Amino acid sequence: MKYLKITFFLLFTHLISAQMKNSAFEALEKSDLTALSGMLDNKVEICFDNKVQYLDKQATISAIKNFLTQNPPKSVTAVHNGAAKGNASQYTIGSFVSSNGKNYRVFVYTSDKGEKKIIQELKIDLQ
Repeated sequence: MKYLKITFFLLFTHLISAQMKNSAFEALEKSDLTALSGMLDNKVEICFDNKVQYLDKQATISAIKNFLTQNPPKSVTAVHNGAAKGNASQYTIGSFVSSNGKNYRVFVYTSDKGEKKIIQELKIDLQ
């Protein structure tokens, strides 16, 4: 019975963290910057085509808005999820296909902040 409880707890925790990670991809696909803003840390490492910047939340949303305007999303799909030891931080790698025919690789890194998973890093690179 003890193992059943542990297994259930781990499965439940994984589903909740996967829901957060996938919701970031859903927000990108829908160009929902309001939802995405609620998932961002106050400072975010953002990278477009290997150009890294450390921006505050508002500047991050502005940069993402510019990207989405130039590359309207056709589909955004999570491909792989992973976690660091102890699940204190997670990452999701996905595929972003724009309606202008470009394909991008998306990397989202989240960590625990209180009881929420917060996006601390977002990378979007042309494939």
